[in-house]
Amino acid sequence: MENFQPDQPAVPVIPSRPPFLTILCILTFIGSGWGIISGVSGYFTANATAGVAQAAVDDAREEIENKGMAGSTFAEKVLSGTSEMLQPEKLKKNALFSIVASVFTLLGGILMFGLNKTGFYSYILGTAIGVAGPFVAFGGGNVMTILSSSFTAFIGILFVILYGLNVKHLR
Repeated sequence: MENFQPDQPAVPVIPSRPPFLTILCILTFIGSGWGIISGVSGYFTANATAGVAQAAVDDAREEIENKGMAGSTFAEKVLSGTSEMLQPEKLKKNALFSIVASVFTLLGGILMFGLNKTGFYSYILGTAIGVAGPFVAFGGGNVMTILSSSFTAFIGILFVILYGLNVKHLR
């Protein structure tokens, strides 16, 4: 009994995860899981998706011509950009980027859930891949690429900022 010290806890103290970080991680689990599932689905259905979507673009182009709006520059850019994106090999390449990005963000979320700082960097890498992927898959001058990548960038940057506010809790 000589070594007993009553002021020291018998069990090591484990740092607790802030509730806000827990919520961010759970949202990341959901979003990244969905990204993986939709990426896998998109990869295997690229041929069918391209055919159906191209038919819809052709119908839209015909509708624009019938209404006398054939000279609309923005509408033509959107339709042309969409047609460029609808090639099965480009859809598959984009799906692979989406899967890789989602795996990195999911890994980041899991690590940050365990209060590991490495997860923050994994999340940033996944976000960067998610933003850059469409530009690599579809090309940079496409209006639709810019629009789709902008949404991914907005959500990704928002979460990076929110996670950044919690980095002090990570080790």
